[in-house]
Amino acid sequence: MWVFKGLLFLALLFALVYFFVTNSGQSVDLNFFGYQLLGISIYWVVVVSFMFGFATSFVLAALREFKFQRRIAHLQKDSKAKDQEIADLRTLPLRDEATGETALEAKEQAGE
Repeated sequence: MWVFKGLLFLALLFALVYFFVTNSGQSVDLNFFGYQLLGISIYWVVVVSFMFGFATSFVLAALREFKFQRRIAHLQKDSKAKDQEIADLRTLPLRDEATGETALEAKEQAGE
């Protein structure tokens, strides 16, 4: 599967390089929020658009990752607290309700 992905990536990369080389002579005029940019190479328009999309995706992914890391830390803290509670319950001595003594004390008094 990784071979197929690698070949697909190389084919896509080749197609993009071919596209840029064949269209390198073309220029476009941009009107972007009131700013007029005249005679800009289409190569730069595509590259800047790609970088803007990449930066936006990176910021959103980083925010999501930080949220997940904070959630994981919170869950690990809860897990440690529950593990400590379980350990405390395991070491809790058993007491007889009538006499108030532990099972070990009752065994010792019985002479066993």
